[in-house]
Amino acid sequence: MKKLIVLALALILCVPIASYAASIGGAETQGKGKLAIGLDQEFVFDRDMEWDGANWELDPDEEIKDVEIDKIYRTMVKTSYGVLDNLDIYVKLGVADFDGEGKSYESDVYQGKFEYKGKNAFAYGFGLKGAYPLQNDWLLGADLQYLRHKNKYSGKWISADPADPEETWTGKATIQEWQVAPYIAKKLGNFVPYFGVKYSDLRAKTKDNEGDYEKYKADDNFGVFLGTDYKITENWKLNLEGRFIDETAMSFGATYKF
Repeated sequence: MKKLIVLALALILCVPIASYAASIGGAETQGKGKLAIGLDQEFVFDRDMEWDGANWELDPDEEIKDVEIDKIYRTMVKTSYGVLDNLDIYVKLGVADFDGEGKSYESDVYQGKFEYKGKNAFAYGFGLKGAYPLQNDWLLGADLQYLRHKNKYSGKWISADPADPEETWTGKATIQEWQVAPYIAKKLGNFVPYFGVKYSDLRAKTKDNEGDYEKYKADDNFGVFLGTDYKITENWKLNLEGRFIDETAMSFGATYKF
């Protein structure tokens, strides 16, 4: 039965599902006074966004719609420390990039789309994780974290009229998010599968080199996630996680506990 549960979980996580927030990176805490260092790789495949204003005015009949983040890739080194047996603090440092797009309409008539292509930039984050043991190897936990990165980007406007020339520009985009994610987990031998719900607030601000900026916010804030840890040894652990509804995303990582 345990093998069937683990196999089903692995299949769910490895199949792309059309459905963004940060990985919790595992269900268990380190233990009081214990230090762990890990490498997390995150892939965000899709997240819908909303226009949230600018320092310039749209025309009365103009709308910005169908805004989405097509990808965010993050490679982060995570350092965790057990403040208590059931409470960790952690810091994430690494690099991230992104791609995004949106469409412009006038009186519901499509006018064209804009695209953003980001470049790799420094990313950082920090958080807290608590996990309380229950009977029969169950765990009840929660993860709270904040992430931020500021990327240079190149922008492009593609008009619906093929006769219009493409417009290009450059600038910087600030992407930040915070999330709270309660979950439940179960120890099954070397595996610790977990499932939870999360509230994730993702914000983005793009500012071109002329000083004009636009702001965007996540269209959906609530999502679900599921994942599993696998203990190779007492010191080494692997993690795989998928996140859905508010975003389509997955992550994997490896952690060494001292």
